[in-house]
Amino acid sequence: MSQDITAMSASYLSRRIGQKLYKMLVFRSLASFVEMDQLKDGESVDRPYRADIVVENYTKGTALTAQDLTATADVLTVNVIKAALIYVDDVDKIQNRWSAANAWGDEIGKRLAIALDAVFLYEVTNAADTIDSGDVGGTASQGITVTTSNIDKVFSAINKKFDVNNVALGERNLVMSPQFKEVLIQRVGGKETALGDKTSLNANVGRYLGLELYLSNNLTGSARWTPADNPTDGATITIASSGGTAVTFTFVDTISTVAGNILQTTDLDTTLTLLAAFITGGGLETATGCTAATCQSLSLANQRIVQEWAAEEDSSGLYIDVWIKGGSYLTLTSSESADLWTVNQQQQHLLACKTKAIDAAIQKQPGVKKGDTISAGKSGVNILGLTLAGFKTFNQGTKEIFDVQIRSDNY
Repeated sequence: MSQDITAMSASYLSRRIGQKLYKMLVFRSLASFVEMDQLKDGESVDRPYRADIVVENYTKGTALTAQDLTATADVLTVNVIKAALIYVDDVDKIQNRWSAANAWGDEIGKRLAIALDAVFLYEVTNAADTIDSGDVGGTASQGITVTTSNIDKVFSAINKKFDVNNVALGERNLVMSPQFKEVLIQRVGGKETALGDKTSLNANVGRYLGLELYLSNNLTGSARWTPADNPTDGATITIASSGGTAVTFTFVDTISTVAGNILQTTDLDTTLTLLAAFITGGGLETATGCTAATCQSLSLANQRIVQEWAAEEDSSGLYIDVWIKGGSYLTLTSSESADLWTVNQQQQHLLACKTKAIDAAIQKQPGVKKGDTISAGKSGVNILGLTLAGFKTFNQGTKEIFDVQIRSDNY
């Protein structure tokens, strides 16, 4: 007997639209906003720093030589402009069960704030000092392989640097990744309560060995690509951050219309120069050093990803370092087995900082505006989100933050 009456079964939409999870923000808890009052308009504020005075021995009756007094400009510029645009047609507004304008409008606001948070955490690159494997008994200039056996040494090294730089005991913070936190929880016997009571500050997860702890999935990630030789025609490298979309760059001997093509030149140095310029230029063929004959622009979707990346070729011309805002965990591949991503240079950059060591000025808080599109011949609404801000680690602040370099390839 055969029977099929599924056409009589009703299908319903849920009363709720699917929910999303977003990265937690730390910048509102840790940044200084003291310059915001002055920057309600204008584009910059200067906080000059003074040369140090040196105390010297005085001999009775012998004149001292006056010390030179110098001041150096130190400028915070409001130059971080983030935006997102969507369109919702009136037909969909009428026929949809839920409000697309409200759902995605709310998301735009959250995404803008997360983008600002990533820029704040990228200030770790302005730290005057780092904490690497050499500070915990390993090899200097390499990332730390964190284990339950050495994680206390990481905290000790951070506190030592704070001590040397005269940072007050009650103003010491560490912004850590979920992977680093996992090792820490294992160290304290799997009891998160060992970190103490959480405060009301956003993303705060407790305190350990003198440091206030904050959790972020928005830290800066970096990686080093060290090819054995000039890539062959058709060779690729692929980079993805924190579960995001993978971006592939393809080396070719003749540029075609394929997005992400990079000219495989006559020597490795020139090829790496092009690649670094292409990445730093946001994946556009018009990036500094790139032309239509040497680079083919990434797709628009990938340009939106790569705009948060930066790359720098080493002076030796043998490798490039790639830095990704908000990319605290990177997935890296290369089609040629000899062209490696250097393992001890795949790093998360945890931010150890004095409270308010980094300044922020937000001229326009993340938000959205709506505008009718009838003049463009469409019945609907454009929704544009915009935020305008500036971040700066002033001269003194560079001595109050530390770049804690953790190997991420071991996670």
